[in-house]
Amino acid sequence: MIKKILFYIFLFLISGICNGQSTTKESPGIFDKNIVSVQLYPTGYPLKDAVLNLNSNNSLTLKFDDLNNSFLNYTYTIIHCSSNWEPSPLMKMDYIDGFFEGTISNYEFSFNTRTQYVHYTLNFPSVQMKPKLSGNYLLQVYYLDNSGEKIIIFNKRFVVIEQLITVNAKVLLNPVNLAYSEKQQIEFSCITGNNFNSEPLLRFRATVQQNNRWDNANYNIKPTSANPSQINFNYPNGILFNGGNEPRFFDMKSFRYLAQNIKEITPEKNKYFVVLHTSYPRAGLPYETYNNIHGKELITARPDQNPNTEGDYATVKFTLKMPQVSSNKDIYILGELSNWQYTDKNKLRYNQKKQMYEGSLFLKQGYYEYWYSVVTKEKKAGTIVPIEGNHWQTNNNYTIYIYYHNRMPEYDRLVGYKKINSQIDNISQIETH
Repeated sequence: MIKKILFYIFLFLISGICNGQSTTKESPGIFDKNIVSVQLYPTGYPLKDAVLNLNSNNSLTLKFDDLNNSFLNYTYTIIHCSSNWEPSPLMKMDYIDGFFEGTISNYEFSFNTRTQYVHYTLNFPSVQMKPKLSGNYLLQVYYLDNSGEKIIIFNKRFVVIEQLITVNAKVLLNPVNLAYSEKQQIEFSCITGNNFNSEPLLRFRATVQQNNRWDNANYNIKPTSANPSQINFNYPNGILFNGGNEPRFFDMKSFRYLAQNIKEITPEKNKYFVVLHTSYPRAGLPYETYNNIHGKELITARPDQNPNTEGDYATVKFTLKMPQVSSNKDIYILGELSNWQYTDKNKLRYNQKKQMYEGSLFLKQGYYEYWYSVVTKEKKAGTIVPIEGNHWQTNNNYTIYIYYHNRMPEYDRLVGYKKINSQIDNISQIETH
């Protein structure tokens, strides 16, 4: 028994030494070309955001496929981040209850598919590891190569909230300033009670996120005023976002028929090849609405298939017919299907002969939504407005994160969280965790 206890203490200490925050990739992203279909969501709710309540029994489910088609011993850990998603100065022992790393032991090999892969699943937190502080986190998955070097395969964002304040928020249907008639204006305030009386104007910060995009999120929003029980964010024009437009979509749940927005399906030796109908710019066109999932993806398949292990893969070709933009701008496919990021994988290339942009993504059977986003070179934020158009009526979700900077230990606590919708109910909360 004593030997067993000493062994666990040894693992605990080694994990603490191998924190990795100063020597590994610390930004969200997928760093291995063979890792695909990475999803992190509340267990049982694949279309909800990766949010945990501190000290609760709710959990997140992580799923991903490895195209290597051979089992690897993957390890995971979590990294606490600031409100701006930079690694916080905390030690792992400050924010992890339990062991500092765990193994992903739940895996299955694909069955009856053209593309061979291994499907991995993890439910987090567990009795071995769970976060003990609120805030922003990265779930980091990696393995050790033959030399013992730590190889990061991806980092996935999630948040842990301690709902200590009440957030009152709304999307104004008519912005105060008529110059912003195509924008959506978010206003909010927080009821703090007597929980935070120390330096509220200095320690509170807010982030507002449109749909699930982090590239155009509004960070470091300072309170405009405070009293002993309330903090206010009363900016003259509110917090403004372009309304944009509803996402484009295609249904690829089956390769047996041409579903909506799919032009062609061709079976190949190791995959399928899918061609979408050619897209055209929507800027300047009348607004059209339809039910959507705000740019998310739903990996699913036919009723007779298990999407985890029987869902197959396709190279999906995207084409956008329009004149070439200026040389200092690029166009990307944006949505959960591209991990909400701008990389070479989801960048479109211009075909001068056809006078159109072309690109492709390797995707699993499912339902997908996306926009075309224009990004100026060397800038992280993109805009969908030049291609997709801009409408004040657009159905957008907004998530408000309220952070309080703790002094000892020093970190950003996530003490308020609220999600509102610009159409369904611009006052009340539509999603509660």
